[in-house]
Amino acid sequence: MKIKLIHIIAAFALLLVCAQCSKQEIEMPALIDNTQHELPSGKCALKVLAIGNSFTDDPMAYFDALVRASGIDRNTLCVYSAVKGGASLEYWANICKDGVEVTISRRSGLITMPVTQASLNELLAQDWDVVTVQQLSNLAQDADKLSPDLPYLVNQIRELCPNKDVVIAFQQIWSYWEWNLQVSIDNWQKITDVAKSTMDYGIDMIIPTGTAIQNARATGLNTPHGLTRDGKHLGFGVGRYVAACTWFEALIAPVYGVSVVGNTAIHDITESEQNNSTYETAPVTNPNRTLCQQCAAAAVANPFQLQ
Repeated sequence: MKIKLIHIIAAFALLLVCAQCSKQEIEMPALIDNTQHELPSGKCALKVLAIGNSFTDDPMAYFDALVRASGIDRNTLCVYSAVKGGASLEYWANICKDGVEVTISRRSGLITMPVTQASLNELLAQDWDVVTVQQLSNLAQDADKLSPDLPYLVNQIRELCPNKDVVIAFQQIWSYWEWNLQVSIDNWQKITDVAKSTMDYGIDMIIPTGTAIQNARATGLNTPHGLTRDGKHLGFGVGRYVAACTWFEALIAPVYGVSVVGNTAIHDITESEQNNSTYETAPVTNPNRTLCQQCAAAAVANPFQLQ
């Protein structure tokens, strides 16, 4: 009798679990806008908010140097970032839900946004042209970790931003360096497959930083540690420069009609960078800057294909 009762209780518990799973599936946020939005080409003005983690900082580090050397009117541009080390899509979704105060920092351009410290929802309720998001690096190969947080964030951006044509971009990050070029390519492919799937969750465009870095790893630009300073974060000099070039080519070039290829910005390694790098650094020089730029441009032209 006791055994039968135990079986009944177990069966009832299983039904409850299944019912809860079904409820969670039903409660997955549906997209409020399935339209694919495009960058405001020809507008020659751009306001960007990049939301992410330390893998957002790497492309931003040298981005302004490229902007300054490009000759575009910096009075028509602003790039701000909201960065938290180790932050995942789930982290930012919870920040939205909980109304936690966030500070955004200007990374480039001279346009001043009226609100720079407030809840993330208040920050999103400004006239952005582009909002970028990305996944935590150690979750970047797991498509199951995109939902429900990515569609939730997409819906928040769509609902709150007064610009209903705002472009929501997803940064495809680079693979860790694991002492083997083929392993890094295999991991790049897994990251790329997940990045592709974000288009099903309302993402309008991919910023293919990972593809650009992988392109560079197949050239003379590569370093013994795969253009990283610690196996994960991008190396000071060429690594960060290629990433910045990718963001420039993906976001600036279509709007302002100025490609990163031919940009004259270079980067000498600073003493601080040298001291904060676990591995080797590689300066950006006049002889190698064009190849860096070409790796980025090739990635933007073919985000899911290595050159």
